[in-house]
Amino acid sequence: MEAAVWTSRAIAQNYIELPSFGPRGAIYDRDGRPLATSEPVYAALLYDQDPDHVAAILPELSKLLAEGDPVLAEGISEYVTERVRLHQKWGRQAEDLVIRSGLSHETVAEFIERQHEFPGVTIVTQSVRRYPNGKVAGNVIGYVQPISEEQLESEQFKGYHPDSVVGKDGIELAYEAVLQGRTGKRVKAVDPAGRPLGLVEEVDPEPGYDLTLTLDLDLQRAAEQALAGNVEWIKAQNDPEAQPIRASLIALDVKTGAVLAMAQVPSYDPNLFIKAMTVGLSAQEYNESVNIPGSPLINWSIQGFAPGSTYKMGVGLAGVSTGVIGPYETVHCNTTYFRDPTRKNWYPVDQGHLALDMALAQSCNPYFYEIGHRLGIDGLAEYLTQFGFGQRTGIDLPFEDPGLLPTQASYGDRWQPGHVYSVAIGQGDVLVTPLQLAVYASTIANRGVRYEPYLVEEIRSSTGEVVRRHEPVVAGTVEAPEEAWRQVFEGMRKGGAHPLGTAYWVFQDFPIPVAVKTGSAETGKAYADAITVAFAPIDDPQIAVAVFVEGGAHGSWVAPSARAVFAAYFGIEDKGPARINKAD
Repeated sequence: MEAAVWTSRAIAQNYIELPSFGPRGAIYDRDGRPLATSEPVYAALLYDQDPDHVAAILPELSKLLAEGDPVLAEGISEYVTERVRLHQKWGRQAEDLVIRSGLSHETVAEFIERQHEFPGVTIVTQSVRRYPNGKVAGNVIGYVQPISEEQLESEQFKGYHPDSVVGKDGIELAYEAVLQGRTGKRVKAVDPAGRPLGLVEEVDPEPGYDLTLTLDLDLQRAAEQALAGNVEWIKAQNDPEAQPIRASLIALDVKTGAVLAMAQVPSYDPNLFIKAMTVGLSAQEYNESVNIPGSPLINWSIQGFAPGSTYKMGVGLAGVSTGVIGPYETVHCNTTYFRDPTRKNWYPVDQGHLALDMALAQSCNPYFYEIGHRLGIDGLAEYLTQFGFGQRTGIDLPFEDPGLLPTQASYGDRWQPGHVYSVAIGQGDVLVTPLQLAVYASTIANRGVRYEPYLVEEIRSSTGEVVRRHEPVVAGTVEAPEEAWRQVFEGMRKGGAHPLGTAYWVFQDFPIPVAVKTGSAETGKAYADAITVAFAPIDDPQIAVAVFVEGGAHGSWVAPSARAVFAAYFGIEDKGPARINKAD
């Protein structure tokens, strides 16, 4: 019920119905390892909210609960005084008020010894959220906090009590209704002034359902470590073109769309928000952990960026599939494009006449400029929409950005014919999320079958009964002739295996054959973004990876993260590449 309903009951019928919350459902990785749990903690509860009584006991009680911290004691005192005032104003003085949660055993023992000093206060156990792996998968799992006024007024949270603790982001928010369980109730009789007289009725709450995710905790850790190490390595190069700000890495099961890992830099520890709810979080702790460059609270895996040259497989498939270019037709890959000398190749030396396979391996810009010229921006958009670009993937996470698949109409008054050249190499107005890039790589690996990505594999009741099990969903297909797929596969194979491939130095000694495409995107900033997409093994694809580093400068510089994830997935002891080249 909404807050107004709870209050009106207390006034009109001389009793008050209070909620009782059961344990929130747990979240596990694919192998049953806990990612989020609910654990019992001690809390101090105030059940006599007479203002004079509270004023008498609060000074000493605050000192005790603050464990000697004078600043915290003052904060507790101010909080309780204000909540008691509001409860009086709202006619909710019969409700129990949690003064402080997460009390230590020593504090509880001291309270019991001195309980006679604090009538109207008791110690209870509460269920509190815990994230046993800290930062690991924090942006995927999300966090919980007390319900906001905005949430209370929304349709999604209709019927929630103002004291509810709810999901704020990630899986915690996306599956809030499942994890929350059914709220119980305690009915208290009250006198006309709203003071409690006794308990009339009690209905126990029902625990929330448990979730099993598709994430592999070991692979998630490996992805996070690889990405963080890669970002630090880029910083150490002191390259003026590089300024790594944030990064994302996605790994998908090619055959189902299951998300195996979703890592980012920077990330955050959801336990910080639990600390803020229980023992308190200082401004310094918040500023050092959350209020930092890179905005860790945003899940960057589902926000749009320019994909750069990783877009070229789609453009190549569009060209061959629509017949504007033959699968083995060559284009001169000079340092500038013959139709528009202002359009340059990334490589400062003439690369010769290249067909699709080597145009991908060497990331030849003029080849894809030519497809853009022949097919046009609207023709590109019509074909590339088959990959799911410009629309949400359907991932079971909140706040997903659909990206942008540009057309002449979307440019509006800004439109110039030359815009098609930027779009054809994944720049201009093109926006693709790292997750969309992983789906794109997976779709290519499947020769056109696009699966909807997902994170929750199974939902179980508190008794272990399977309530729902996810089945893979084919979201669409990409039509292309066999010659086109063959050339794209060959181009991505050569990207990591041919001496002229942009990722050759990263993958040339890797024991499993990899399909890979690197890219960099210039978006008007002082630095370029770096991207890599890859899948493996190339002859029987199992896993697809997308890596994005804003300010990473060169696509080949972020490919080592993909290699590290492949090594972890296939159980290979790997020291990484001996050398990393500087390439698109």
